[in-house]
This record gives sequence, C-alpha cells and structure tokens, in this order.
Amino acid sequence: MKQDSDDKLARVLEALENPSAFTQEELGDLFSDKECLQNARAILYAKEALARQQTPLPDVDKEWNAFEHRHKKARVLPWVISIAAAACIALFFILNTPTADDKGLQVFEAIQTVQTVRQETVNGVTTIDVPRGMQKHVKLPDGTCVTLNAESRLSYEVSRFGKEVREVTLQGEGLFNVAKDSLHPFIVRSDKLSTQVLGTVFNVRNYATEKMKITLLSGSLKVVSLQKTDSLLIRPGEQAILTGRQELRAVRTTHTDDITSWSEGSFYFDNQTLVEILCELGRWYNVNVIFKDKECMNSRLHFKAFRKESLASIVELLNYVSKNPVVLKDKTIFVEK
Repeated sequence: MKQDSDDKLARVLEALENPSAFTQEELGDLFSDKECLQNARAILYAKEALARQQTPLPDVDKEWNAFEHRHKKARVLPWVISIAAAACIALFFILNTPTADDKGLQVFEAIQTVQTVRQETVNGVTTIDVPRGMQKHVKLPDGTCVTLNAESRLSYEVSRFGKEVREVTLQGEGLFNVAKDSLHPFIVRSDKLSTQVLGTVFNVRNYATEKMKITLLSGSLKVVSLQKTDSLLIRPGEQAILTGRQELRAVRTTHTDDITSWSEGSFYFDNQTLVEILCELGRWYNVNVIFKDKECMNSRLHFKAFRKESLASIVELLNYVSKNPVVLKDKTIFVEK
C-alpha cells in the first residue's frame, strides 16, 4: 500500500513539474486526490525554498521604493521601472497607466506586428527579422546554419562576409551551427559582446530586458566584452554571462539541451522565476503580462510545454504548478494575489 502511495506521489510530482507530458484526462485523475496533490505541492515549495537560499533574489522592495521616490505624482503609475532578474541584473519593463479593473505591474507589453519573417538587403546589408510567435531557420552564404527565435534580428554585410572574417550582428536569440573554416573566423556581435569561433555550435541569447548569455554546445568559443577589455574562453557545457557590472563570467550548465529546446519547439524552464516565464510566453504569444502582486514575481517554477499549444492550454497547465492564480483575459495574462 505504501509503495502504491509513493508511486502515485511520484507521478503527481512529475505531472506538476511537466504537465504537458500528460493528457487532460490523466491530469484530472492524478489531481483528483487532494491530499496527494497537497503533499506534492509541499515538496515543490520546499525545493523552491532551498533554491531561494542558494540563489540571491532581487530586492524588489528596494527597487519599488526607489521607483516611487522618483515618481511622486498622485494616482499615476509611471512608464518605466527597474527590477532585478534571477541573477541580480536589472530588467527594464513597461508599465501602462492602470484602470480600475486591471491595476497592477505590467512587465511585458503586446505590440502590433506583422506575422511574417522579413528578409531584405538594403545598402549592401542583409537583414532577417523574425517577429513574435515565430522562429526561422537560416543558411548563411558560408553554409553556417542559424535558428532564430521570436523577436530576433540577424544582419550582415554581404560584400564583407567571408572576405577576411564572417561577421554577423544579432539582436534576440539564435542557435548557431558554424561551418568550419580555419581561415575565416566567425564572429557574432551584439551591442555588448562579441564571440569568435572557427567552427562550433553555440546559443546566443541577447534580449534587451535580460542579461546576455552565450552557451557553448561543442567546439571552442572566445567571448570579448565590447565595453571592457576583458575576454573569456569557454568550453562545451559552459555559459558566458555578462553581469550587471558588465563583467564576463563563466558558469557550468549540465543541461545544454534544455537551453536550446526552444529551437525544437518547446518551452523549458528549470527553476526560473515566474516573471521570466511569463515574459517568455508574452514574447511568443504577443500578449501583455500584468502582476497584481509584485511579491509573487520571484516565485520559482519548473515548467515544460510545447510552443504549438494554445496560450489558453499553457495557462491551464501553468496553474497546476503556480501558487498564484494565472488568468488569461483577452490579450493579457494576469497573475492574481
């Protein structure tokens, strides 16, 4: 009997951490046992508490108070606030002036966008723009293959590409499988970092609201800071991260497949904050994200789902693992208190 209970608890835990692996009928059956569900959630919350002890959390109260001090006009919410992300780097989000119905902190904003990938060459520069909700596989003139994530832009000078170096500029996220060419280094530039390789596979994540991350899957990679003179050599399974002080540091990551799962059509979040998760959903589905309580922004979750699923289905799955109710209304995700 105890073995059966343990097995069911393990299944419920698995369903909470990866609900997309189960059918709705299976989820309903597993979660019908309220006592087992409560015990499983208690275990997840204990894991979260342990993670909070090991990972410094942003001081949201400090940022909020500083924000209020800078904007004292009565009954008006300001447009820009600064908060910190999981590794204590500043994130910048947009606030709308709230109505009585949806007062809260808006951390992601839907935009008007054409749902088509645009590629054009103007003044000798080829630019590929991928909108929200889409991704694109691109093959460069040297044979390098790039998968671009939603809301990303890749550009390069046609006449210079491959002459001495193979240089591209990236905004957003891209997975690069670089064609080997020992005579022509491949360089990926952003506004803050430059990476240089001869032939390798790596992922670059460079969104304006996040700290920049470069993850190496195979080969070798040199990362150079464009704002400071320091550089870094990383090995497969390592990430180069640009800190809030614009300093480079390398961290070990054991699950590189999880980091690149987006290129295979999946969302994968391992012990990430709720605000990070919902901003990623906002980018893919192009919706607003509003928190009714800033305290729950730092709640950490393990969550996996497929990008092909509807946002309503994703929100339903998310509610199985989130302590705070997540509600989808029109083009906005609300996180309730």
